[in-house]
Order: sequence, then C-alpha cells, then structure tokens
Amino acid sequence: MRHAQLYAPDDLRVEEVPVPRLEPGDVLIQVDAALLCGTDVRIFSGTKSRNVSFPTVLGHEFAGHVVDHDGALPDGVRMDQQVCVYPLVPCGQCVACRRGHENICRSRVAFGYQLPGGLSQFVRVPANARQNIVPLEGVSASEAAIVEPTACAYNGQKLVRSSEASTLLVVGCGPLGLIHIRLAKALGVANVVAVDPIDARREVARASGADLVLAPGDDTAEQINAWSGGGIDVLIMAVGRTDALVPYLGALAPGARVSVFAGFPSSAVLELVANDVHYNEWEFVGASSCRLDGFHAVSDLISNGRLQVADLIGTVLPLDRAEEALALAASGNDMRVGVDPWR
Repeated sequence: MRHAQLYAPDDLRVEEVPVPRLEPGDVLIQVDAALLCGTDVRIFSGTKSRNVSFPTVLGHEFAGHVVDHDGALPDGVRMDQQVCVYPLVPCGQCVACRRGHENICRSRVAFGYQLPGGLSQFVRVPANARQNIVPLEGVSASEAAIVEPTACAYNGQKLVRSSEASTLLVVGCGPLGLIHIRLAKALGVANVVAVDPIDARREVARASGADLVLAPGDDTAEQINAWSGGGIDVLIMAVGRTDALVPYLGALAPGARVSVFAGFPSSAVLELVANDVHYNEWEFVGASSCRLDGFHAVSDLISNGRLQVADLIGTVLPLDRAEEALALAASGNDMRVGVDPWR
C-alpha cells in the first residue's frame, strides 16, 4: 500500500509499505477520503509538535470501509460498511476521563499524531480503539470524513449551550465557521449572525443560513446590538485571532457565553476588563477537539440530512500531491481540502 509519512517537519514522503498486520481485536479500514485541517498544517510546518510522535502519518479526519478484522467486529459494524473513525484514544483513568472530558485526556493517543492516520490507503484501528468506529452510510466518503471537525464544532456549541440561545454570533467564516452556522441552525438557534472580511465567505455564510452577515468594521458591534435587540447570547470564536472577540464585546448580552473555539498561537492573549465579565456574568468556555458521543450525534445529523456538508468539501488532490494539499489548506483559499489515497 501507499502512505504519506511525515518523518520530521517539512519532510513528507509518499512510500510503498506493507499493509498493516492485524493483531487480535484489530480492524482494518480502507481509506476512501481524508481531509486536512489547520492542525495537520501546523504539524507539517513544525509549529505544533506537542504529542506528535515522528515519524507519523498525518490525517485525523478520514473515512473508508471495513475490509478486514481479527476477531469479532464491534457491535453494529459489518464488513464492507462505510465508517468514519473517532480519532482519540483516551486513557480512561485520569481525572479528565473520569469526569467525562476524555477529549482533553493528557495521556491520550490519536490517529495522525501517534497512531498512523488517514493519508494512507489503509489504517489499522487497534483493539483498544474498536469503539471509535462509527458507521455512516448513504453519504459520500468525504461527507463521512468531515464528521470529525463537525463533532468538534458540536462539542464547542454544547459547552456554551447554544441550543438554549436565541441569538448566536460566529466570527470567522472559514470551513469551521460555516459548520458552526449550519450546526447552530440544526440545533434550533433562531437568529445567527456571521462576520468575515472576505466577500465570498460571507456569501456562503448567507447560503448556510446566517440571518445577518457583516464585514468587520468599527460599527459592527453596534449593528449586531441593534439587530439583536439587546445583544447576542452566544459568541463563537471560529478563527484563531483575538480580534474575533474584542471588537464584539459590546454586542454581548448580559449572561452571554463565549466559546474560545479555534486554536490560537501560543503567544495569543485575551485582554478583558474584569468588571465587564463580573457585572455582566459572562461565561468564557474553551473547546478542544470532540467526544465520542458528539461523533455519533453529528453522524446522525449528517446521515438524516439535517446537516448539509457536501459543499464544504473543497479541492481533493491525489496522495502524491499531499504536500501541495497541505499548502492549499494553509492558504485559507479553499474549503476543506482533501486527499484521495487511491489517486
């Protein structure tokens, strides 16, 4: 089989290697679609190395079908079935795991970090990750692969209780911001505002269901405040810049909740007036990765058509052009960039 193995930052090699040998309880997935996110880009460039074991095969957003197994298949999974794979394997013993925060387990391993990921024709799912295999049929492989970032958005919105909000603001309308807009609508948020400086992204945000779409400017917060009739209930920071928050503090309603969703540079600092938080009872909630229950919830939303994601898949390049795909993903000039391991 062929895979794209990252030996060190900026050292990606497409190689011929044996198909993974299965051990008892393992399942073999033929990868039909893999997508790239900002984390893959940062691992490739070397700006992110924490918890990464080199050499590694990138790709924690992937889908395929079951082609082999050693022992019984997991409940609800059958041969030749299309599946997506929850990428995290938590320890199950630490404080985070015991408290239901297995997505931030400090001892976790993950596909694309320590375990070989989806930039490969086949992926071995080890026995201790069998429960991570989630069936998802009736959609394309790329739509199944986008479950992972969508589940991350679901985790972020669940933590700020977006389903209880009547107004929600998404700042940043890249692929994840667009997912947030559509997910908020699917979860029943009546009024969604989207802000982005790029005309084309604002158009897609409008088509995604945003009720008010604005470019950032000096009076954007005032426009949102007037439109919402008193401020927004939930703000989603869907871009890793502090100006995704600070200019919009004046648009937050009393008791508003803020999701610090995107990944940020290590030097990024949020500066707030403490009394603004104190007297307004604002909540600030981090959101990192996703949980298995959210993976299942999002799979259901996509499979039953409540959440449309097909048009969020952008350019798909062959495995031999994986480095080019990473550069395209880094540019921000496309939707979710994919890699087809079989081309």
